Amino acid sequence: MNDRKQGLRLIASGSYLPSRVVSAQEAQEGMEVDERWILKKTGVQTRHFAGDETIASMAATAVREALEQSSVGLEEIDLLIAAGGTPDQPVPHNASLIHAELGFPSHIMPLDVGATCLSFVAALQLVAPGIASGSVRHALIVSSEKPSVGLNDRWPESAALLGDGAVAFVVGPAEGEEGILFSRFETHSEGVHLAEIPAGGTRLHPKFIEDPQDERYLFKMDGKGIYRLASQLLPDFMVSTFQQAQMTLDQFALVVPHQASMLALRIIRDKLGIPRDRFFINIESVGNLVAASIPMALHEAIGEKRFDRGDRILLLGTGAGLTLGTMGLIY
Repeated sequence: MNDRKQGLRLIASGSYLPSRVVSAQEAQEGMEVDERWILKKTGVQTRHFAGDETIASMAATAVREALEQSSVGLEEIDLLIAAGGTPDQPVPHNASLIHAELGFPSHIMPLDVGATCLSFVAALQLVAPGIASGSVRHALIVSSEKPSVGLNDRWPESAALLGDGAVAFVVGPAEGEEGILFSRFETHSEGVHLAEIPAGGTRLHPKFIEDPQDERYLFKMDGKGIYRLASQLLPDFMVSTFQQAQMTLDQFALVVPHQASMLALRIIRDKLGIPRDRFFINIESVGNLVAASIPMALHEAIGEKRFDRGDRILLLGTGAGLTLGTMGLIY
């Protein structure tokens, strides 16, 4: 656990959601479940699916909006961090492709951070020391995801849940008390295969699989297994986190969780005793956006003025692995 405060300011943000909206009613077509099951299990009423958009093009739109909302010029930015779980292609990875899409100058270094649903939180943690020391003046962190291409209707727990979209944040040096109060990650590798796409890498390369429709290329999630492991581990994880940080939940104006599913969100809220008005949920309208889930919720919460500058906010989620992660911030 890192509980040494690191100054960092979330300066501005931007987002992109594809124009195609998929309702729960439309999603049930081809699945062996109905709309009621989808709404009960996932809580997703609508989500967005990309068409011709790529990870890079969606990210570029979100980045442009974030830059427009800030007073930071490209000459002041040193890093472009692509924090996500779905790549446009294996090499070069997303950050370089986004860099090219935006036509960025050569001094901005592209860097990828892959921690699936916790990628944005991990990127904040990794960039904070550089910003605090001054070795990084400003950074762009963008999470752009297109999981819709890998969904399998035979696995409705994920096929009815995941959506596409992108969100970007401009981050820079603190101007006051802003910064990371603490961060903590734990990986319990007994859950490493609970959410995965087995094929597509060097272990199960396409040249070894004759059928391009092989289901090993698609996302597979054991929702019940993830729920059992996460619900068993998360309460103690958060109790010990607050103990080590010498803080309490009531010191935070808002909890921004990964939008895993509505069922999971309700269980987390109940187990941790988080009041409804301090627990941000947007899964109904966008679904689970993988790594873009937490920053999109944070972006929307800022837009809705759910907290003010100087308030404490808590980011919380799980990622494939199985990894638990949390971060306390002063906004």
